[in-house]
Formats: sequence, structure tokens, C-alpha cells
Amino acid sequence: MSAPAPTEPAAPRDAAGTDAAPPGAGAPSGAAQERRRPWLVAAVVLAVIAAVLVSVARGLYRDGPLEPDAPTGQGAKAVVQVLGDLGVEVETKRHTADAAEDLRAGGTVLLTAPKSLSGEQLTTLAEAREEGGGRLIVLRPDFVALSYLTSGITPSGALREQTRVEAGAACGDLSHGARVLEVPDEEDALDGPASLYSASGAGTTSCFGSESGALVAESDGVLVLGSPDLLTNDGVGRADNSALALNALSASEELTWYVPSATDPQGTSSPSLVDHLPGWIGPVAAWLVLAAVLALIALGRRPGPVVVEPLPVTVRPQELVLGRARLLQQASARDAAAAALRAAAATRLADRLGLRHESALDGLLAALAPHVEESPEQLRALLGPAPVATDRDLVRLAHDLDRLEKEIDR
Repeated sequence: MSAPAPTEPAAPRDAAGTDAAPPGAGAPSGAAQERRRPWLVAAVVLAVIAAVLVSVARGLYRDGPLEPDAPTGQGAKAVVQVLGDLGVEVETKRHTADAAEDLRAGGTVLLTAPKSLSGEQLTTLAEAREEGGGRLIVLRPDFVALSYLTSGITPSGALREQTRVEAGAACGDLSHGARVLEVPDEEDALDGPASLYSASGAGTTSCFGSESGALVAESDGVLVLGSPDLLTNDGVGRADNSALALNALSASEELTWYVPSATDPQGTSSPSLVDHLPGWIGPVAAWLVLAAVLALIALGRRPGPVVVEPLPVTVRPQELVLGRARLLQQASARDAAAAALRAAAATRLADRLGLRHESALDGLLAALAPHVEESPEQLRALLGPAPVATDRDLVRLAHDLDRLEKEIDR
């Protein structure tokens, strides 16, 4: 009898009685899962490359409103290049002290953003101009800035629609060879609607006027242009804007193009680390943040809920005063501003006269009468709730209150 033929061993069975799968036939391994996500790595690489290419394409110029090297619509490279062709040497300054030094030397300084300067910076520029007899060209200053720079020009209105303004017959040399100026509407403007100004007093002139005021005004070496769009790359080609811009800025062989910077030691805010970074860092950082967010989403990690934590905020008194003044100016709330000036002056006068608990106006007027030359009626008109009709009356009220306090101090 022959021996039985050998049989192959049966496949192992699991506890349920089914055939067990051979090694390697189970769920996909970690390496297989990683191979399924090549698009994630490719997306991150493409995002970084695109960010770098965009930054290089923009060049190394600093982009911003009226930046002299910026070819963008809000820049002013076109005006600066033509000024160079006309023989004018344009030098960019970003600190108040440098611009003030040029004014003391009798030079011409273009101030592109007067509303961003503090009272100390504006006072420095005004004193430097008076000392050296320089020429200061200011773009769209508000009431606060003009109160530091000159007393002969005050804001009187705005042009909120796209408007063409013609030079009047009395403009003379102030038109700088331009016959018609064109400013954009409020939405397309660089810094809000074009401002109109009224000029009063000896040595003050205005040009390109409308019903509410003039677009160009000059007083005591201060030339005011009501719209920065007259100098931008997008706006200089409209109507005769180029004639005004080039002739006004080429009056001297040297021009200081003053663009205020947050790194100015005289500024109200201290420079941060971001202020020292080059301009192309922003787009690159944005692309990297986007790539990181996509990676987190792909990996299934979700950010937690947003936690709101109130933090203390410190606001400088000077910023509060300037902010409140600009709000009152925008709202044309002259009576509210006059009431604030009178209340503050009455409080200080009462303290100096020893009337710390005196709250009635009659008591304050009776105490003031022996110390001043004004009559009781004049004092009541000055400190009482008399209406203020114009910005010029408001400025006069502030000067009269200041003179009254100085008279009491004597």
C-alpha cells in the first residue's frame, strides 16, 4: 500500500471562522496615505513661488499715496520725472526735522499729508518757514493743520462730485498757467473730496473758485492745494492739472518732497518692527499664511473658538483733542466747539480768581470786571452762549479767550 499524498496546510481562520487575509492585503499604510496628497505640497510650493514673482514684478519701489517713486495710480512718479527733466532736483524727506531744516534754508517743501502730523510737528514747520522765509506747499490741509500753518486761509467747503473748475480773471500768477482744473468725485479721490478754502487778510490770494470757496489759495508763503489728486499719476493728466503741478513745484531749482513717516521721532506714535520691513514682505506673508491655513485644513486640524479678551487701551490726550476737533469740523458743529472753549476758559478763570465753587456766569463776570478792561456786556458776549456763524468767528473767539486769560495772569 502506498503512503498517502501530502496535503497543503489550510489557511488560518480568524475567530469568526473566515479566512484571514494574507499580510499586506489589509488597510492602506501611512506611506500610501501620504502618496495620496501630492497636491498639498504642490499647492504650497506654487503659492510661495507666486508670491515671490508678484513681489519681484512690483519692483523695489515704495508704494503709497503720493510716493515719488511709485508708478501706481496713487503715486506721483510722473510729476517727479518731469520735474527732473525741467532741472528741478527733487529730494524725498520723511522726518519733520529734515523738512524744517530745508525751510530754514529758504527752500521749497511739499507737504503731502498734513493731517497725519501732530501739533508739535506742524508748529516746527511753521516756525522754520517764518525763520528762513521758505515756501511751503500743502495738499488738502484741514482746519487743525491750517490753524498752525497760517491764519489767512480757512476751509469753507468741499467738491464731492467730479468737477471742472475754471481760473478766474483775478487769479493772476496763482493759476500757474492752468486754465481749468479737474478733480474726481468723493469715491474715486485719493483722500476724500477736494477741499475749498477762503482767503482773507493782507497778502492772501485765491484761485479756481466756486460758490463755496477756492481750490487754490496762498498766504504768507504757504500755498494750499485743495486736492492731492492734482499730483497723482491718475489725476495729473486731467484738464490743466499738470500745468498747475509742474509750475507750482518748479519755482525753485530744489524741491523737498516731504512724505510723513511713522518712524519720525517727533511723531505721535512710536515705530514698530513692521515699519522697518521692506514693502514686499506683506504679499509674501499673506501667501504664506494662506498656504498654512490650507495645510491645516487638509490635515484635518480645526482651530478652536475665538476668545474675546478685553484689553486696556491708552489714548494720548493730544490725540483726543485733535480727534474731537476734526469730528466737530466735519459736523460743522461750531456752537459745540465754542461751548467747549468757553467752558474750559471759564473753569480756568474761576480757579485763578479763587471761585472754585462758583457755577453761575454772573458771579464769574462780577469777579472778572475789576481785573479787565472789557465791559460786562463784552465779557458776557465772550463767555456767554452767543452763536458762532463761521470758522473765522470760532478762531477769533479762541484768540479772545486766550487774550483774556493772559490779561488775568498779569
